Amino acid sequence: MSYLVLARKWRPIRFSEVVGQEHAVSALKNSISSKNIHHAYLFTGTRGIGKTSIARILAKALNCSKLTDNSEPCNNCESCNSINDGAAIDFIEIDAASRRGIEDTKNLLETISYLPSSSNYKIYLIDEVHMLTPESFNALLKNLEEPPPHVIFMFATTEYKKILPTIISRCLQVNLNPVSKKTIENKLAEIFSKEKIKYDENSLGLISEAAYGSIRDALSISEKVISFCNRNLKEKEVREVLGIPEPEVIARLLKSILDEDVKEAISILENYGEYEDHEFLLKSLMDLIQDIAISQFEKKSSKKSNHNNFLNTDPSKLQFLFQLGLTNLKYFSFGYDSFSILKMTLLKMIAFSPESQKKNPLIIKDQENFEIDWPKIFKDLNLNGMSKNLLKQASVVLYENKLKISLPKNILVILNDDQKNDIEKSFKDFLKKDLICTYDDDVNINQTPENEEKNKDKGFKKNIKKIMEKDKNYNEIVSTLKVKSVKFNKKNET
Repeated sequence: MSYLVLARKWRPIRFSEVVGQEHAVSALKNSISSKNIHHAYLFTGTRGIGKTSIARILAKALNCSKLTDNSEPCNNCESCNSINDGAAIDFIEIDAASRRGIEDTKNLLETISYLPSSSNYKIYLIDEVHMLTPESFNALLKNLEEPPPHVIFMFATTEYKKILPTIISRCLQVNLNPVSKKTIENKLAEIFSKEKIKYDENSLGLISEAAYGSIRDALSISEKVISFCNRNLKEKEVREVLGIPEPEVIARLLKSILDEDVKEAISILENYGEYEDHEFLLKSLMDLIQDIAISQFEKKSSKKSNHNNFLNTDPSKLQFLFQLGLTNLKYFSFGYDSFSILKMTLLKMIAFSPESQKKNPLIIKDQENFEIDWPKIFKDLNLNGMSKNLLKQASVVLYENKLKISLPKNILVILNDDQKNDIEKSFKDFLKKDLICTYDDDVNINQTPENEEKNKDKGFKKNIKKIMEKDKNYNEIVSTLKVKSVKFNKKNET
C-alpha cells in the first residue's frame, strides 16, 4: 500500500517532534542524560496525545548506540531502525485488550530472564494496560517490583484509575495532557503546508476544536475533510462535513431557551438535521453558555458579537442550563436515539427553569410522600450495628433534597445524635447529594425493610409448599401416613 494516512505518516519518531507534552519530554530527556533510568514507566492520558509514541521514542533512546548529546535517538542505528520498522527483538509491544489473560501474562514473564540479544535493555511496552485481568496484574507484581537489571517495563493507559494501586506504586507515572487548540492548529498548519493542502484559518480552528485535545483525532478528521474538500479546505465545507453548526444557530438556540420558546427551539433542532452529531450540538451550546458566564464575571464585553447579546442574562440561569447539559451528556453513550435525547434536554432546560416553574409549576402528587425504592436502598447503605437495626423499622421518602425518615415512637425516643449523624451520612454518601433530614413517627409499615423481609419469607415458604405439593414422591409418602387425633384431659392423661 503506497498511501500512508496522516496520523501514521506524521507520528513523531524523536522527542523534538512530540507536540504539547514539553513537561514529559523534558523530564524523560533529563533522566536519560543523568542515567537515572527507572525500571517501570506508566504513561497516562486521553486518546491520541502521544502515550505509545513517547514510549517508543524512550525505548529507542535507551537502546540507541549513537545517542545524540541532547538525549535524542539517532534513528539511524540498527536498534532504532528495528523499532521504527516494528521488527525489534528486544522491544516487545503488547496490546492488553487482546492479550489480557493470565496465560498470556505467564508466557510473557517466561521471557524476562533471557538477556537482550543486541541492545542495552529488553523493553516491554503494554498498551491499554488497564484491560489486564486482576490475575494478570498479580502475576506482574513481583517482576515489576524487582525486575532483572536488563528489563524495563512501559505501560500506557487511558484509564489509570482501573489499574491496581500496587501496580501504580511501582511505576514512574508520566501524565500527558490534552493538547491545546492553538497547538493543534499550529501543527496542522505545518503539516498541511508540507502536504501542499490549501486551507483557511477558520478551517483549522474547526478541526482543532472537534479533536478535543487529541493530535491523532485532528489528523484523522483532517483525512475526511481533505477528501471531501479536494485538498482545498474552506470553513463552510468543513462545517458541513463535521456537522458543526454556525455560531448564529447556537445563539438562536440559546435565545429560544431563555425566551422559553419551545416551538422555535424544536424548529432549530429539526432544521439542524435528524442524523447530525447532536452530542456536538449540545456541547457547542454549553461552550457558548460557558463563554458568556466567563465574560460576565470578567465584566467586559466579548470579542464575539453573539456573546454580548446575552451578557445581561441571570448568571444563576446560565449555571442551571450548563448543569442540565452536563448531566444529560452521559445519555448519548447509551445508544439511544441522539435526536430524541437532545430534544428532551432542550425541553427540560425550558420546563425546569426557575421562571417556568413560577409561571406553570409542575404538579407533583403528594410532594411530601415522593417515594424511593427504600427497602432496596437499605441493603446498599454503609451502615452497621444498632443504626442499621433501628433503620430496619423505618419508612423513608425523598423529595428533591429533603429526606423524611419515619420511625416508630418507641424507636424515635431512643435515637441519639450519633446514630442520626451515622444514618444521614450514609444516605448522603449513597445518593451523592446534600440532604435536609427530618424525623417523625408517621411510619408506613408496608415500606419498611423489616416488612419486606417478612413478605419475602412468606413468599419463600409458599413456594416451598407449592413445590412439595407437586412432588410425586412427597405425595406418595404423605398418602401412606396415618395420623390419629389424640385428646388430652386436664391431667395430661390420654
